[in-house]
Amino acid sequence: MGLICVGDWIIKKEQVMVSVNKLAMKIVRKIIKEKETLHVGVTTLENGSTVIDMGVNYTGGYQAAKHLAEVTLGGLGYLQYGNFDLDGIELPQAEIYVDSPVIACLSCQLSGWPLPELKTDNIVPLISGPIRTIVKEDKFAKAFPYEDRSDEVAAALQGGLLPDVRLTDYLASKSGVTPDKVYVLSAATGSLAGMVNVVARTLETSLWRLHELGFNPEKVISAWGKAPIPPIAKDEYTSMIRSNTYVYYGGSVGLTVDCDDREITDILTRITLSPETTEQYGIPFGKLLAEANGNIFEMTKFVHSVTKVIFYNVRSGNIFTYGNIDLEVLKKCLGTI
Repeated sequence: MGLICVGDWIIKKEQVMVSVNKLAMKIVRKIIKEKETLHVGVTTLENGSTVIDMGVNYTGGYQAAKHLAEVTLGGLGYLQYGNFDLDGIELPQAEIYVDSPVIACLSCQLSGWPLPELKTDNIVPLISGPIRTIVKEDKFAKAFPYEDRSDEVAAALQGGLLPDVRLTDYLASKSGVTPDKVYVLSAATGSLAGMVNVVARTLETSLWRLHELGFNPEKVISAWGKAPIPPIAKDEYTSMIRSNTYVYYGGSVGLTVDCDDREITDILTRITLSPETTEQYGIPFGKLLAEANGNIFEMTKFVHSVTKVIFYNVRSGNIFTYGNIDLEVLKKCLGTI
């Protein structure tokens, strides 16, 4: 099958597709160039791979967080900040807007490629970002046809772990590139960049839920998602609990779709996280995670989705809304009630 790379685009059998790795690398180079302003660290490993510390030993910040989220989206979406009123507690809010939702959110952004074979200090590396569209080893990337070709790859590593030569060599071999063409951005969840990067996954979570319910997410033309950003804690576990709770119980998404209205009404009451869709609704996320031995993918009875979804159907012009964010759960997570 012939592939021709022209700039940021791949031409395949007369189809033109964007190269998400090439788009993401534009943002990566901007981060490297502005590292002092962004309060991030850039290191070249012995094998030539580039490691960008977005929030492990460096503080990062809101602008670094924006760039990190947009890298994980493969350059196909953007993040902006808003405000959220949690009954008098003012919080920032992460809002993302995407025009190629399946590729950006499911093929790229989803932190779905675990590397148990490279486990260090009981931490299993979780890889997200456009590198997943080349390797296509995790079930989420395999579920959709998009596949990238690039001589450079961008990856994000979740948790307080900075990649070493062993990890980057592994990523290079899986991607079919030399190690000096591997760029890994890393942030602890207990950092602003890491927290925002998790909270910005409202769309990713909802789109996969659509897929599970039998609705073709390729029918989503454009989408937005938003959720409040809880205060960070240096304790990685606490920040992980807060970030996921705020995605699930504080997240709202808007989906512009092209389909029959019946396809929406058939799943509308089942798409959101609610007492009707899971008996585990309202149980502290930390307890559920502990019962799953710390592995979020083992939480099979929990509905991984947000609490409010809006469909805008261009075919009929109709709007369908279901669910509401849960302020009580959000407050309990912070210990304010």
